[in-house]
Amino acid sequence: MNNLLTVFLFEFKQFLIKKTTIITFAIYIILAFGATFVPSLFEDNGIFSSDSTSSNNNFERSAYIVKDVDNFNIDKSYLKEAKEYSDLSTLEQDIKDGKIEEAIVFTKDGYDYLVKSNSLTGNNSQFISIFDNFVKKYIYEQNNLDYMKVQSVNVSVPKVNVVAVSGEDGVQTSSKAFSIYVLSFVLYILIIMFGSTLASNVAREKTNRAMELLVISVKPTTLILGKVLAFCSVALMQIVALLGTVFIGLKINIDNYSNVIKNVLENMDYTFIAVWLLFALTGIIMFMFLFAACGSLVSRIEEVNTVITLPMIMFIASFMANVSLMWDYDTKLFKVLSYIPFTSYFTMGTRYGLSGDLPLLEVVVSYVILLITTIIIALLSGKIYRNATLRYGQKLSFFKMMFNK
Repeated sequence: MNNLLTVFLFEFKQFLIKKTTIITFAIYIILAFGATFVPSLFEDNGIFSSDSTSSNNNFERSAYIVKDVDNFNIDKSYLKEAKEYSDLSTLEQDIKDGKIEEAIVFTKDGYDYLVKSNSLTGNNSQFISIFDNFVKKYIYEQNNLDYMKVQSVNVSVPKVNVVAVSGEDGVQTSSKAFSIYVLSFVLYILIIMFGSTLASNVAREKTNRAMELLVISVKPTTLILGKVLAFCSVALMQIVALLGTVFIGLKINIDNYSNVIKNVLENMDYTFIAVWLLFALTGIIMFMFLFAACGSLVSRIEEVNTVITLPMIMFIASFMANVSLMWDYDTKLFKVLSYIPFTSYFTMGTRYGLSGDLPLLEVVVSYVILLITTIIIALLSGKIYRNATLRYGQKLSFFKMMFNK
């Protein structure tokens, strides 16, 4: 146990103080924190908001034409400072010149909305909706219908409330889907980054014969276990730091977000996130053992990318399957993937989150299978590491090393 702790602390400190680790981690933190400000930039008060939104509140940059329509009454108080034109060509020219941004043209033959082709105004729907009510009222009156009475009936008609079969509403489902996408990409980045780094470190120790000296005083199984746990601890620390940074950024900017984003964030299910992280962390440990075992097989550092191809493909395939099939989580294929240990660290957490009523027994069974598989891979990786220790200059096979006594 003392040797394991010594190896763990040594590897943890060595990796943590590397400049590449510090710089990469700092970049991720800055990007994660900066990403929380992006929605604020596009809100009404953000730097990317349209200037016309604030300057056109009274429709002073809006206009309209009503031509050849009898008994069409307009309450101009609703249109505020909108300009009335009589000549269509003059109206179109003023739009081209930027004097106005939008216009309504209502004639007996048509009802058009004119806007400059490159305009990004934010008040279009407001001006249209007001004018649209005038048009509806006119058409209703032409058909001897009381527009106000129809409107009052429409208001009293119950609105549809979309409820998922699981009992969750759309906001909760969207919140969990958002969490799954974010967590999946975080896990993807960590595995890709740490996996290749761990394999390279193990290969470097073997090629410079440092491994030969280490196994004299420390058991190979203890050595590889300490390395993997150290790398996983750094990975976990980065996950916590990244999620903490995002959480702080969201808290700072929450008042500047749209109601949709606010609803998603306020309906976060932290129990689901905890379950997802438990599966993800176990998956990280499992793959780190695979990468470490692969790194011990090479005779030259240049061969690392070749030997880690298989675990990389397995991981990327599981990531793609989870992201692309997550909305079909109730299919047989996705259910099978949620029990296969090389994909369940993604898919079972996704099923648990999106289904809303997944039996706890299924989650426990899936995790037990993943945990047992991780332990088996850890033991096999220790054996491969031991058998490959003194075999320099030889082309080694993963399976030969596994069954070699």
